Amino acid sequence: MAFILPTAKTAGHLTTLLFIMLLLPTPSHALDLQFYGTLDGGFHSRSSKTQGHFTQPGSSQTTPFTIQSKNTGIGSGLKDQSRIGLRGSHDIGAGNQIFFELEEEIDIATGHRNRDRGVRVIGIGG
Repeated sequence: MAFILPTAKTAGHLTTLLFIMLLLPTPSHALDLQFYGTLDGGFHSRSSKTQGHFTQPGSSQTTPFTIQSKNTGIGSGLKDQSRIGLRGSHDIGAGNQIFFELEEEIDIATGHRNRDRGVRVIGIGG
């Protein structure tokens, strides 16, 4: 049985609850916790040049023009999306366990997370 958590606020409460649960003494239960991620970024440089002719309305005279642009900077997700996540499981006995996964896409150039993309799953299984 798995549930999708719809909001980051709920995921934050879940994370807090799981960390509190991890701090409680559990001598007879196994704990598995994994922090993972992929960071993809780099420096990009793009330049373009557009050429053409402009014709004055009502005249046959043309004027040539050239537009050049250059864009450079640090980019995130140049090949794949950057993401970080936390997943784990906790044995609750009798062959059952609680499992969870929290994952967010991030922009490493700005440090912001993509609010529309991510995985938030919690479940209980045997």
